[in-house]
Amino acid sequence: MVLGDIGRTIRDSITGTISRAGDVLEGTVDATRLATITALRGSRDVIGGVQEVTADAVKGAIQATSGVGAELGSTTKGAVVGVIRGVGEVAVVTVGTCSDTVRAAIRGSSEVGGDVATVARSAVEGTLETSKSVGLRAEDAAFGVALGALNGTRDVGGDLGATARDTAKGVVAGTAEVGGNVLQAVEDSTRGLVQGAAEVGGDVASVTRNAVEGAVEATGGVTVRMQDAAFSAARGAIHGSREVGGDLGATARDSIDGAVDGASQIGGSVLQVIEDTSRGLVKGTAELGGDVGSVARNAVEESIEAARRVGIRAEDAASAAANGAVSAAGSFGETTTTAVTNSVSGVVGGVSVTLRAPFRGEEKKDS
Repeated sequence: MVLGDIGRTIRDSITGTISRAGDVLEGTVDATRLATITALRGSRDVIGGVQEVTADAVKGAIQATSGVGAELGSTTKGAVVGVIRGVGEVAVVTVGTCSDTVRAAIRGSSEVGGDVATVARSAVEGTLETSKSVGLRAEDAAFGVALGALNGTRDVGGDLGATARDTAKGVVAGTAEVGGNVLQAVEDSTRGLVQGAAEVGGDVASVTRNAVEGAVEATGGVTVRMQDAAFSAARGAIHGSREVGGDLGATARDSIDGAVDGASQIGGSVLQVIEDTSRGLVKGTAELGGDVGSVARNAVEESIEAARRVGIRAEDAASAAANGAVSAAGSFGETTTTAVTNSVSGVVGGVSVTLRAPFRGEEKKDS
């Protein structure tokens, strides 16, 4: 079969099958898997055809199920799971395959009027849920699917911030479903989202805020602590920012904003999430040899602004951020601890900061 005919074959197969299927998700998975195997078996460029296969599979599935009131997310997820399972039966599925699948799913859905952020979340979740069955760890694929989601969104002119938020939610749900390391996946996907935003010329600040917000908010549906997700997302944001030459101080501010909004969405402790976000920011910065004092100061200053926005005491928010920063610094030696302590002590932004003692050696064990 000529590679250019693959997409058309899959589209027609799905359209004819799913229109008669009662279970949209399972029906889409089965039809797409079988069509993918048939289309790709014997091809000289199996992996090279994945994007075309996925885009047309998603378009065909949406067209086939729109008349029966199917939910866009379920249809997209089913198509993505089916494609990856099908590819896995004729070739080795790589992280690159997962990234290409997510990117193509967004492209395909946009051509039939699908909401980009919803599709991104469902495609990411479906990809990570399927990763284990094709020999990949979800946390290893998290960075790649994040890049795929942002590239797909840029391909269709979508909102990168909205995609970042929903991608983070899909990462948490998909990784948790297969028993993967959710916190590692959060860190790596946040790093991928920040890096991807810079690569496509997007608004890195918006993507950072939304990625952290989505990761924190998503913990409301899994057995991962909100503050641990905040720590991991903040650390990933710092590493991603450094990789693209970003301003770590600005990254700290955006991460605090996103974490506060995410905690507020699920009724979590804003002060706790501020402390652990600040801890992740300083830890990530110290690991990279960055300016820990500047990052800590920016985290405290933005916590004060965020506190006023959500209606909590600015003094409490500033102290939470400062103590998180000093706690993280404690495991990097006296020089780092002194730099951070000096930057957040006393009065910051017109607000008195209260530091608890001891300041050294109190860094909590990473989850």
